[in-house]
Amino acid sequence: MIAERLPVNAPHGFCVTRLFFAKIHARSVGPGLGREHLVFAARNVGPGQYRAGVNEAYSVYWPQPRWQRAAGLSQPLTVLFGGPHNSEPSFRRATVQPGDLLYPIGVRDQVLYLFGRMRVQEIIEVDPGQLREYLGRYGAWRFLAPTCTTEVVIGSEGTRVLLDRPLPGDMLRRLTYLPRRGPRPVKHVSEDGRLVYAMSVQGIYRLAGSSVADFDAVLAGPPGQRVTYPVPRRRAHVPVDAEPLF
Repeated sequence: MIAERLPVNAPHGFCVTRLFFAKIHARSVGPGLGREHLVFAARNVGPGQYRAGVNEAYSVYWPQPRWQRAAGLSQPLTVLFGGPHNSEPSFRRATVQPGDLLYPIGVRDQVLYLFGRMRVQEIIEVDPGQLREYLGRYGAWRFLAPTCTTEVVIGSEGTRVLLDRPLPGDMLRRLTYLPRRGPRPVKHVSEDGRLVYAMSVQGIYRLAGSSVADFDAVLAGPPGQRVTYPVPRRRAHVPVDAEPLF
């Protein structure tokens, strides 16, 4: 049985406690215990914060080198990685839980792209030794763990990585996140629906229900403009016998 305390708009900060049963797979089986048993726990997702007992959805920002590597894979999303740094943020700190949906996103030429979707099956905290085991198991995705990785997010129902799902301007203008302090529209969106600066989407953010519906509509809809790769700049050829200018 799981207890969830949901804040309500009542005087003096009263809270309502909701109790419901959930079947949880035991990681270890002790004497007299079967493979499954019922436990009682409080799902506290942060200091003084409690999350409703429903599945949520989050966007997960991929910088350009990451989505470029992912584009070369022809397999569904099955795993993501988290850590303590902004370059690889923590899923647990973002209050992600099993059953939630994750939408990798990225930005190219001021256009926000959706790269797919994955449902969280399990979030595992790992030490360096355990991480090596998971990187060996999910070797094709190891580029998603470029730094101090402490979390492995096992997924299911993953789509393949899509490169032709840009978010239309009208959907981008109404894209809304739900941080702890309240709804937050995405900032730095131009009048013609372009994302001028990407800072407000960098990280792992919980999506409003209307934005989840928009994301799903884009993924299920017809292909759009395909994301383009940056053209590497060619370095000017300097003859070996050229004299220095200074």
